[in-house]
Amino acid sequence: MAEEQNGGHSLHTIGLAAEEERAYRALMNLARTDAATLAAALDLDVAESAALLIALTERGLARMHADDLFTAVPPDTALGGLLADRFEALRHGYDALHGLVSAYRDAQRRHGGDEAETISGEAALRSRIDQMQRRATRQMRAFVRTPRMTARSDLTIHDEALGRGVRYRMVYEKAMLDLHGQVDRIRELTARGEEVRFAAAVPLKIIIADDEAAIIAEPGTQPVALATEHPALVALAAALFEQVWTDAVPAPQSDEDAPFSSEEDRMLLSLLLAGLTDQTIAARLGVGLRTVQRRVRDLMDVAGVDTRIQLGWQAARRGWV
Repeated sequence: MAEEQNGGHSLHTIGLAAEEERAYRALMNLARTDAATLAAALDLDVAESAALLIALTERGLARMHADDLFTAVPPDTALGGLLADRFEALRHGYDALHGLVSAYRDAQRRHGGDEAETISGEAALRSRIDQMQRRATRQMRAFVRTPRMTARSDLTIHDEALGRGVRYRMVYEKAMLDLHGQVDRIRELTARGEEVRFAAAVPLKIIIADDEAAIIAEPGTQPVALATEHPALVALAAALFEQVWTDAVPAPQSDEDAPFSSEEDRMLLSLLLAGLTDQTIAARLGVGLRTVQRRVRDLMDVAGVDTRIQLGWQAARRGWV
């Protein structure tokens, strides 16, 4: 999970070192400035400050002017390339996992190993998922996308696990939000203590119990998955989850300190940052399009920004999401 820094989420997940991020945040709050001024703001030596300014310039986060003064490049412009690199890393992570699963299954078939099991059918999958939740002692993690591995179940086992301190973290592909009743379901889950984030896409359907067991769904619409406790497969699935989790947009939590008049506004902001259109958000929340547009405008006014991209940046910095 991204660490919080200066009231917002850390940018180390897209490749910025901690000192580079400190310098960039400070530079955003300054007009044209030189190394000495930035050094004073950060309590650094001038040489250290100058090195940071050069590093930010090379990354495209700062601009050096003819008078040897520096300004910050707006984040919505500067961070696009870094995010593209991050998405490419995620794609390679998925390719590595998919290749390892295929190679492992081939080896199991050749040698008659039994460390992995193919589970077919919704009832069998539901039973194995319930078993994993009962055995979990620390956390459950999952990617959720359409079509689901199984139909929704009651939350008895889920609540029992939460009650004994098991942490639940789920990343929902944003297409899931188009399903009838899904937004209400997510509200219910977050109210029970589950941590939910949204991503434009998740690479595959995975469920991980602690660092001990994983279910990895086969591509396609049929309820078929590989269940494994093999350490290498579980570790790679967990690493892929953490990578996607870090970059995903958090669903609102009821105790967040943000200027919202209702839980609906919290959800609106999360859906907006997840990339849904105003019309889709209105349909999911059961309100009119003009209501959504007015509420977004109100949030922009509170944040003191002029664009939705800037709203997303400020929401992250202020810990609203």
